[in-house]
Amino acid sequence: MEAAALYFRFKDNLATIAGALNSKLEVGTLPYNTSIPLEINLLADLLRLHGLEFSSDTPGAARLFDFQQWYALNEEKVNEVMHHILEDKRAYIKTATGTVLQKEMLYRRLEFFKESAHTLDVMMIQQQLHSPKHFNYPYLNA
Repeated sequence: MEAAALYFRFKDNLATIAGALNSKLEVGTLPYNTSIPLEINLLADLLRLHGLEFSSDTPGAARLFDFQQWYALNEEKVNEVMHHILEDKRAYIKTATGTVLQKEMLYRRLEFFKESAHTLDVMMIQQQLHSPKHFNYPYLNA
C-alpha cells in the first residue's frame, strides 16, 4: 500500500485496533501485548526527533489507548510531522541496530498498524458471523 494511504488511514487503523482490544475478541494467543508497545515506542522515538513527546508506562497492548488519547490531543501536529517525514527522502535516524531512513521507519510503523487493524477486523467479523474456531488449543479450554 502506498505511504500516503497508510498515512491517511492511520487514525482509522488506531480506532479499529482499539475497538478490537475493547471487544470480547480473544487475542490472548496473539503477540499484540508485545508488538503494540514496541511499535508505539518506535513511532514515539521518531516523533520525538521532531519535537513531539509521547511516553507511557502502561504495559502491553493497553499502551495503544494512551497513545490514541495523546494522538487525539496532538493530531494536527502529529500529522504535520508524519507528512514532513514522508516527504523527506534524506533524513536518517539512529537506532539500536543501525541507521535507517526516517521515512522508511515511519512507513514500517504505519504498515504495522494497518496490518494489525486488518487482522483484528477480520477476526471480529468472523466472530460476529459465529465462525467456528479453526484450531482447538487444549490449554485454552481449561
